[in-house]
Amino acid sequence: MTGPDTWLLDDVWLVPMDGPPDAPLGAVRRGGLRVRGDRIAGLGALRPEAGERVIAGGGRIAMPGFVQGHAHATQTLFRGLADDLPLLDWLQQRIWPLEHAHDAASTRASARLTFAELLAGGTTTVQTMESVRHTEVTCEEALTAGLTAVIGNCLMDLADGGVPPGLPTTAAAAIATTDALRRRFHRRDGRLEIAVAPRFVLSCSDELAHAAAAYAAEHRLRVHTHAGEHPAEVAAVRARYGRDYLEVLHDQGLLGARSSLAHCVHTTERERELLVLTDSAVLHCPSTNLKLGSGIAAVATYRQLGLRVALGADGAPCNNRLSMLAELRLAALLQNLAAGPGVFGAAQALWTATRGGARALGLDHEVGSLRPGLRADVLLFDLDDAALPLVADTPAAIAGTLVYAATERQLRAVLCGGEFVLRDGELLRYDRRALRAAAAAELPAVLQRAGLAR
Repeated sequence: MTGPDTWLLDDVWLVPMDGPPDAPLGAVRRGGLRVRGDRIAGLGALRPEAGERVIAGGGRIAMPGFVQGHAHATQTLFRGLADDLPLLDWLQQRIWPLEHAHDAASTRASARLTFAELLAGGTTTVQTMESVRHTEVTCEEALTAGLTAVIGNCLMDLADGGVPPGLPTTAAAAIATTDALRRRFHRRDGRLEIAVAPRFVLSCSDELAHAAAAYAAEHRLRVHTHAGEHPAEVAAVRARYGRDYLEVLHDQGLLGARSSLAHCVHTTERERELLVLTDSAVLHCPSTNLKLGSGIAAVATYRQLGLRVALGADGAPCNNRLSMLAELRLAALLQNLAAGPGVFGAAQALWTATRGGARALGLDHEVGSLRPGLRADVLLFDLDDAALPLVADTPAAIAGTLVYAATERQLRAVLCGGEFVLRDGELLRYDRRALRAAAAAELPAVLQRAGLAR
C-alpha cells in the first residue's frame, strides 16, 4: 500500500552495504528504492504504483549515509587556530582555553557549521563529544539539522596539566549535567541519544570515572571517550597509574559493549585482548592521527580480531575537515601501508564508513545500510565525471571509485529520514554564507575571552 508519504526513487544503482564480510557491499543491482515516511519501505526491482510520486535517479549510485563515530561540534569554530602542535600542547595552548571561552551563542554557531558541513559531505549519523558546558545547544541544533546523533557533554574534573581554572567541574556536577541532558533529549525524535563522555584518563579523577561508568550502566547509555592517542599521553597515563591506558579504563568500568574509544593508536597486546574481551568499539580518525603526529592505528588488526570499528573526522582544529570521503580514503591507504594492499581495501573501508560505523555505535538496527525498516538516510553519487574511472559497473569498481577517487563534488543528493537535505549539490536547510558570517561574528569575543586575541 502506498500513501501521501510514500514515494519511489527510481532507476539507481543500489549499494545496500548489507552483505557478509567477504562481500560487504551486498547485492549491488540497478533498481528502485521506496520510501514511506522516514523509513525504507523496499528496494530492488520496483515499479511505480498508482498515484505514487516518482523521482528519477538517473542511474546514480544510491548508498546509505555515512556514519561518523567521533567528532567535536563545539570545536568547529576553532578550525585553523591550532595547527602544527602535538596533542597535549594542542589541548593546553589552544583547545582548552578556547572551549572555556565558549558561550551559548558561539557554541550554537559552531554546531551549525558542523552539521552543515557533515550533511554536505554525506554524514547522516554522528557521535560527538562536546565541551563541559552548553551541550544542550548542540543537541538542539542536531535535532534541527535532521541527522541521527549520539551526543555527550565532556566530563572532566581535574585542573592539572594546563587546564584553565573554571573549565573542569566537580564529579557530581559533571554527572548532573549528563543527567539533565538525558532527561531532556535522550531518544528525542527517535534519533538523538545522550552518551556519557569522559574526556580522557588524564582529565578525570577515579571518582568521576567510576561515577560515569555507574551512571552509564544504570541508564544503559553509551560511553564515548579517548584512549591511546599519542605517545606523550600514553606515557603520562603510565607515569600516573603504573599501568597501560586501557587497563586503567577497564579498572574504572569504562570498557564494554556500549563503549567506543577514539583513536587507540598505541595499544599493547594486553590492551587488545581487553578490547576483545569487553567488546569495546574503536573509533579511527586517520587524518587527526597524522596531523597531531600520533601514529597509525592498527585498524586492519582490529578488524581481524573481530572488533567493531567506526571512522571519524574528529574535530576541525585537528583535521581540518569533517569529510568522511577524506577519512575513508586515508584509512584504506594507510592500512595498505601498515598491513598490506587489500587487507583493509576499498569495500571494507566503505563498509566501515556505513554499516560498520552503525554497529560500533549500537545503531545497526536504525542506520548504516539500505534495508526495509531502517531510516531512509541515503546518498546519491553521480559517477559520470571526467575525474573518475570511465567504468564503474561492478561492486569492486564502484567501491574503488567511491573510496579512492570520489569527492563531495560527485555527491548530488543526501536524504535524512526520507527528506532531501542536499539536492543538486545545494544544502536545503542552511545558507552556508550566512553560517560563516554568524560564526565570524562570534569568534573575536571567544578569542578575547580565551586570551588569544589577534
